[in-house]
Amino acid sequence: MTKGEMPQVAETGGDRMSDLKICNRCQYTWFSNVASPVRCPSCGSHCWNRSTSSNQCQVCGHVWFPRADGVPLRCPSCKTRSWRGDSGSGRLKTKKSVRTTGVTDNVMSRYNSGDGCLRISMDTGIPMSSVYDIVKSRVGKTQIKM
Repeated sequence: MTKGEMPQVAETGGDRMSDLKICNRCQYTWFSNVASPVRCPSCGSHCWNRSTSSNQCQVCGHVWFPRADGVPLRCPSCKTRSWRGDSGSGRLKTKKSVRTTGVTDNVMSRYNSGDGCLRISMDTGIPMSSVYDIVKSRVGKTQIKM
């Protein structure tokens, strides 16, 4: 029996379709003598019976499946903490959206009116690193107000 094939009843000794289990992560199909197995026998996933959700790093592009519930702190490939682009903390995605949405003008007008980078970041929800990069690219080598 190859990976993903429907097992024959004679092969495994199972006699009920309720014993048939399908891993949501690797799509492996098997008969189980236990009502709720702990792991998938093929990929070893503890989350075999949960819906699959993958994560993608916005910095390096690595795609992975989480081992546990919750949001991972770092990308397993490049080890960055700012791997998520959906919350605005992904460096690559934030820079693209800042350029295309006209937020740069808003940040610079607030900076020129006297607000510091931290205040602009807190009020607008733009990551501090993005605000700093915008101001630094426009102001140049002078000291930047935080």
